[in-house]
Amino acid sequence: MTVTNAAGVAADMMAEYALGAMLSFSLGLRNFARHQHARTWIAGTVEPIHGKTLLLLGLGRTGQALARRAKALGLTTLGVRARPRPTADVDEVHGIEELPALWGRADFIACCVPLLEATRGLIGPAAFAAMKPSAVLIDVSRGGVVDEAALLSALDGGRIKGAALDVFSTEPLPKDHPIWSYENVIVTPHCSSVYDGWEKEALRMFADNLSRFLRGEPLENVVDPVRGY
Repeated sequence: MTVTNAAGVAADMMAEYALGAMLSFSLGLRNFARHQHARTWIAGTVEPIHGKTLLLLGLGRTGQALARRAKALGLTTLGVRARPRPTADVDEVHGIEELPALWGRADFIACCVPLLEATRGLIGPAAFAAMKPSAVLIDVSRGGVVDEAALLSALDGGRIKGAALDVFSTEPLPKDHPIWSYENVIVTPHCSSVYDGWEKEALRMFADNLSRFLRGEPLENVVDPVRGY
């Protein structure tokens, strides 16, 4: 039996979500929003993302879509994938075993990997300890890839600048979860892939694969049960 999926149906949207999070932190939009709400005029500054370094965990459809956008805005892109190979718009491609040497180079870290035994808890205490204090984590993967206890410890200790989180180990996120209260964390309800028309695009992908199947042609987005995706 062959199984396919709709990989890539929301890659561009998720890339825009990640880019929006990067810009929100570099421009300090949440801080300005707080001052606007209080009607206070401050001597504000903004910071460019041009010249910064983005570490992409996972170079599937979403990672590649984000890499394209990042390069257009002048970022250096570092990528990690299970089977390293040259990838468009990615300056360096590494294997997962090379991550210890990469954490400290990144200004932004975008997590786009599937949840597998190899990726569960991938971003844990050692990773946060190696990151820059100015680093921002963006998670659009699956709950469980980021060790939430280690993340809270890193935030409490000022070991990273902040995070944008779209996925959590428990969803919906419990009302008493401490992450709600962090001013330097953006919490969204697993919606980075939800946009007007995504269902039609997924149906179009299915119909295209059905036509390929009926014609005896190779299918797109075939799932490898050994790899898990």
